[in-house]
Amino acid sequence: MKIKRVVKRLFAVGAGVGMLGATAMGALAANLNTYPDMFVADGTFNGLLVVGEAAASVDNLAVTDIATSMMYHSGAAGTSSVSVSGDAWLVESGSDVLEFSESIGPSTHGVVDFLDDTDLAALESGELRSSQGTFQYEQFLHFDNAVINSTYAEDDDDVTNLFVYIKDNAMFARYELNFLDAAESDIDASESFKLDDYEDKQLTMFGKTYDIVKAVTGGALSSQVTLTLMSGSANGVLMEGESQTFNVGGKDYEISLTFTDTNNRAKFVINGQTTPLMDEGDTETLSDGTVLGLSEVLYQDYAGGVHQAEFFLGADKIELQDDSINATGSTDELKINDETIDGADVEIIGTMLDQATSTTEDGELEIDSIVINMTAQNDYYVAVGETLLGQPELDEKPLVFSENWDLSFVGLADVATDMISVKDKSGEKEYELTFTNVNGDVINLPLAYASAATSMRPGTQDDVLHLNNSEIGDEQYFILNDDNDEDSVSNVIQYKGADDNSKSDPKIKFKILATGETVDRPITFGANAASATLRLAGTTFTIANVTTAGGNTGVKDWNISVTGGVDTSSFTGGAFGGNMTNYVIARGGAKIFIQDFNTSLGTDALRWNVSLIDTDAVDDRTAATSGAVAVPYQVIGADITAASSELDLANFVGITLTSPNDDDDNNYGYSINGAWVKRYTPTGSGTSADQIEVEWPQVERTVDLYVTSGAVSTSARRSGDLVAVTVVDATRLDSEVADLAAQNLIVVGGPCVNTVAASLLGNPADCTEGFTPGKARIKLFEQSNGNVAMLVAGYSGEDTRRAGRVIATRWEELSGSEVEVEGTTASDARISAPSAAPAGDAMVDDAMVE
Repeated sequence: MKIKRVVKRLFAVGAGVGMLGATAMGALAANLNTYPDMFVADGTFNGLLVVGEAAASVDNLAVTDIATSMMYHSGAAGTSSVSVSGDAWLVESGSDVLEFSESIGPSTHGVVDFLDDTDLAALESGELRSSQGTFQYEQFLHFDNAVINSTYAEDDDDVTNLFVYIKDNAMFARYELNFLDAAESDIDASESFKLDDYEDKQLTMFGKTYDIVKAVTGGALSSQVTLTLMSGSANGVLMEGESQTFNVGGKDYEISLTFTDTNNRAKFVINGQTTPLMDEGDTETLSDGTVLGLSEVLYQDYAGGVHQAEFFLGADKIELQDDSINATGSTDELKINDETIDGADVEIIGTMLDQATSTTEDGELEIDSIVINMTAQNDYYVAVGETLLGQPELDEKPLVFSENWDLSFVGLADVATDMISVKDKSGEKEYELTFTNVNGDVINLPLAYASAATSMRPGTQDDVLHLNNSEIGDEQYFILNDDNDEDSVSNVIQYKGADDNSKSDPKIKFKILATGETVDRPITFGANAASATLRLAGTTFTIANVTTAGGNTGVKDWNISVTGGVDTSSFTGGAFGGNMTNYVIARGGAKIFIQDFNTSLGTDALRWNVSLIDTDAVDDRTAATSGAVAVPYQVIGADITAASSELDLANFVGITLTSPNDDDDNNYGYSINGAWVKRYTPTGSGTSADQIEVEWPQVERTVDLYVTSGAVSTSARRSGDLVAVTVVDATRLDSEVADLAAQNLIVVGGPCVNTVAASLLGNPADCTEGFTPGKARIKLFEQSNGNVAMLVAGYSGEDTRRAGRVIATRWEELSGSEVEVEGTTASDARISAPSAAPAGDAMVDDAMVE
């Protein structure tokens, strides 16, 4: 038995997670902020509205409110957008967006080289003022290495998910404060080699203002520079013997200055706790963890002279040191409150203009820039809805310099998608390819049939699929493409026969699989010849009888060939090199290649692959860089093989797929354009034939990653016009629902009056358990098959009805898997997260047994 601690991110819900199927992430993908999308299919309510047979009539009113007010967004596939507001920058630059697996920077591998004040306000320019002058400086956050990118992988807690990943020991960011003109300072050798023109001045770094409380060199003939900076929640000045109260984090602190001396030292008493004697630049951690920092002591050593100390409470002390400002590279790591921060390498770049050679010989130096290199000390996996600073593996948060910037991973852009699939259709005897063409028509193409023990052919048991269109018989299939680029409209046609040349008004018939309709077209007969045309998507295709015996027009249903209008670029050679090759184009820039290894109709293998051919969907990654991606970019492909008269998939190619720990039958992965690939390898009873599903985006599905500073907020908005949902024959009594998981459910009323509600809540012994007078619960339950149940229940019938009215009138305010509704009316009711986590959710922090 293995005991494993499971972190909260296992159950994180976010964009892209809902497509994982019956995995831990998929099982919790439902979110109230997408209501009622999970209950709507093609504008119609797809589920049941369930009320208790023993319920009061007020519950029926709640059902009516919900059903009659249900609206959905009619935009493309119910798409939505998520944005982060505040001081936040979405990783993109003009038309250069962040693609799946692409890094933030540098621009040769990713999107940008650095950020400045045009991207984040926290990086605004500043100035250092001294007796030497005013020195302007700029701030930058550099992304020098291609190490921050999205991935679908297993993290260190054995959780497989969509992450933004930073690899251990990789330098992921570099902060730079750069003086436009080098900031000069005298070196006061007699004052412990103090840098007079820096000390007691201020620098603002990443939106936080620091006092330089100490600035020194390493001594005579030393090029070492040490800068000690301090900021805090509260800043004050006390005279010796004086007391004052400060509030930090909601707590009052009474501070008394009890002692100062000529060595610029001080002693304090804070809420009864006495500090040791402190030097300027020292910090002391109080018993509650709050840090006191001494920034400056003024001690006038004469009668009536001033004895005072300046301090910070809730202090943040930074020490920046470089052993040689003349040399390139870092020698020291950042110190925060006297703690060395592993991986935060400091580099102070400058010049010793005049060395201080002794305690009596002053000198001069200048600083050009201050740099902090941030190198990961662990693997950081930032899941959807999480931030870099929120990662438990980031043991020392100050590694993210200033702790006032962060990475916020919103997820993948919510765009409309189409399904491309290769699935077993008939007990491992046939495979069918499903795709959506550029016109939006869903086409089911008969791909392969096991014609013998170890042989197959393109098509079905009865009807062949012809790849080269050279000779097509009655009831057989063929492919028509008017071009070979991403805008080509592909159609799959079944030839349905033709009249012989004795007919006075001869017709030839075709079934258009895109629409399901059968059309007839007139035939023109000539000497031993026949021709017809078929116009599809603006292209006219010409059809003729073949010149072989099968093309005899004296008998009906003669064999045909496509002689004009069709693209023939891949009939020979093409993607695989065989001479029985063709393709179809799917909406969103997908080209699906199909190859029969032999020129005959029987073969031992058929090969196919799905490739991205739209260069716009790979942005600038086709450039000659180490991050280059060439098109066609192969997403997924395989051979269809035959054994014992059964078909299966083998020899997979394409992107790397990953199988979650708890899902041995499935492998998943994302392509660079955001296509979500699932390979299903069944191990149980039933079919053993592998299957492929590709959720292909109609437009590029990009990564929504933000660089933020300070307090930010996240909001979601769905697109499209609001349209009323059609609800037909959907109401049921609880006694009429035999299987909770068989369909989507909206369950109204609590477990005391609704047996379905009781089942959803685990049939509690006390039917009022989890309910409070005056409150109602709206809670989602997702079944392993993907169906969703929504419970709408209050302590009383009135509470239930109020929740129903909230769903009817304020549904766009709902979010999460559960909310509480409390108030006297629907309009003034407070919608909030549950006051206590349900018992079933508590397991995310507890040990689990495998």
